[in-house]
Amino acid sequence: MIKYNILKNIDFEAVAHWLVTGFFENNKKSFIKNFNYKNNLDTKFKWFHSPRNITFKSAVNEFGDLFESILTNRIKNEKIILPLSGGLDSRTIAAALKYKKNVVSYSYQFENGIPETEYADEIAKLYNWEFHRYVIPKGYLWGKIKELSKINNCRVEFTHPRQMAFIDKISKLGNVLISGSMGDLLFDNSSIENNAGKTKQLLYLKKNIFKNSGFRLAKEFWSYWNLDGNLESYMNNILNEHINSMNISNISNKMRAIKVEYYVKNWTNINMSIFSTFIPTFAPYHDEKMCEFICGLPEEYLNNRKIQIAYLKQKSPELAKIPWQAYDLNLYQINRFNTYYIPLRLKNYIKRMISHKIFKNKKPIIRNWEIQFLEKENIKHLEHWLFDKPNLNLLVPNDIILKYYNKFKNDNQVYYSHAISMLLTLSLWCDQNLE
Repeated sequence: MIKYNILKNIDFEAVAHWLVTGFFENNKKSFIKNFNYKNNLDTKFKWFHSPRNITFKSAVNEFGDLFESILTNRIKNEKIILPLSGGLDSRTIAAALKYKKNVVSYSYQFENGIPETEYADEIAKLYNWEFHRYVIPKGYLWGKIKELSKINNCRVEFTHPRQMAFIDKISKLGNVLISGSMGDLLFDNSSIENNAGKTKQLLYLKKNIFKNSGFRLAKEFWSYWNLDGNLESYMNNILNEHINSMNISNISNKMRAIKVEYYVKNWTNINMSIFSTFIPTFAPYHDEKMCEFICGLPEEYLNNRKIQIAYLKQKSPELAKIPWQAYDLNLYQINRFNTYYIPLRLKNYIKRMISHKIFKNKKPIIRNWEIQFLEKENIKHLEHWLFDKPNLNLLVPNDIILKYYNKFKNDNQVYYSHAISMLLTLSLWCDQNLE
């Protein structure tokens, strides 16, 4: 029997925002009105911008001392689980833990994907840490989707939390998991002019947070649900509230603060709850002391990951020599990325094109949704959730679902993948809450 009392209390405007961004505006917003979601990963911090007169070298030394103390105070003698990648955030944690022996590390890559685990394996071998390599199989989502929906309450869409494929195995490796979440946001500045007015600030946030296909889908639903006003004004008002409430003169720092309060807390932290449900989880970059440190630095130090790179070179030169996946160059070479290495990049690009176009080799899987939505078996499961669940049609008509599914199949899979993932997530919520 349909729970009509829930159906009457659907917060359609909040759901529209959720479709556009992939997350709810804040913990008091959800599918139903008067909801209050609690996330123990959230921290309260009052953002400011008050740069000190400090040299870059001193800033790097302060970062190292602070970062290592934050880790030490939390982990004590516990057995650490450390996810590793080819990026800088987990690598910086690895450098801070280089003398620890009670570390178990792991990494993963997609089946038929690019070899991401190779970088992590090199880092683990450098410190003689136990290392586990995982391959994410095609279609892993369908066996985990109901469990996942109960963990995240469908507050974020389902294509990103790859850890769900093997979280049961990971959680048995140690006592506390250390996440590198948010390091890239804190230690790189925003690509926005510091004299940008509120109109440009609004456009910047929309460009970086809104999903185009989600906006198009939400706009159709807004009309179907016969909501007052229009979607664009509603979304603009939400972003303008964040812009006006963050009283920071430095625009780059202001955008960083808004992203943390608006995006990290409502999207990143929800996905991190998959870890915290199974194993105590700690993210040192989320620590209030780290945020305070950032707010007291000159903005030019928070550019192109300079502090993390300098710390790695100082703390662990051998680790800095392992390639950074984003560039496939080590930290002593990356300044040459747009000069000496252009011919090498061109050569590699030509080799890839020959492999795909002439020899018809499959492109490696690089996006989460590719391993969940493509090929025959995945399509069968996806269509089941989109078209065989009548409760979904209590909120959205089948013709709009079919329209966007056909656009995904026939027009532009990359562009429309977000809309399809949101419809899938909405179907799970309706299936569990409207009967």
